[in-house]
Amino acid sequence: MTKFDLIGDIHGHAEELLHLLEKLGYRNRSGIHTHPSGRKAVFLGDFIDRGPKIRKVLQTVRGMIDLGEALAILGNHEVNAMRFQAIGRDGEFLRPHNAKNIHQHKATLDQFPDPAEWIEWIQWFAGLPLSLDLGGLRVVHACWSETAIRELSGIGRLEGSVLEAHSREGTSGYDTISQLLNGPEGVLPDGYTHETADGTMRAEIRVKWWLDLNGTTCREAVFPCPSDPNRRNAIPELPPKSIQATFPHPQNAPPTFFGHYAL
Repeated sequence: MTKFDLIGDIHGHAEELLHLLEKLGYRNRSGIHTHPSGRKAVFLGDFIDRGPKIRKVLQTVRGMIDLGEALAILGNHEVNAMRFQAIGRDGEFLRPHNAKNIHQHKATLDQFPDPAEWIEWIQWFAGLPLSLDLGGLRVVHACWSETAIRELSGIGRLEGSVLEAHSREGTSGYDTISQLLNGPEGVLPDGYTHETADGTMRAEIRVKWWLDLNGTTCREAVFPCPSDPNRRNAIPELPPKSIQATFPHPQNAPPTFFGHYAL
């Protein structure tokens, strides 16, 4: 039976990735990391943005996948980058080129000044799956939703009209893929906001999608709950104004692994 090492969001931090692979027992042979006991890595998405060595991260991950030493799924940052690059039928970018989105992708754009090289990586992203069911375990970037996974099965590569159909906010296609990539959220009561780890003020909170959240307060539902007392106290012990539908994760389901949530 194959054993797996599950590795979450790397975000361009290649040195940390290489150190982790070494610590897990992988051997670097001509740039390809293999494990002497046959273990395989499973990468949970979000390879890009933020970190200083995004190209090295992508080369490491892709090299392992190409030789059958690893598997990988898409994260929301890869899909956002694909949307940022693609133009829809209306002539507009699928992800607006506003200040907020440019800032989010800045590290990646700065490290890939050659458009042709970046488009080649975008095309590689398009062939990665959104989830994996490996029998004894399952992986998804943010939230395992049986309904969303069933609806997205068989869509093929995430590019062209398929990407556009899942990139327009307010559409069922966008909501379906967001279940897997972003996870469900709740909205704080009127008048409340909280500061995220990156300093953004939001009225929305990420929630513990694997639990039954009926009757919970915002602070009980939020995930992760901020460790800083000031940030934690900004999330009230009141029912959320609204919360997206969640379905308790079955107790008899295979172990399910996800990344996305900064702890």
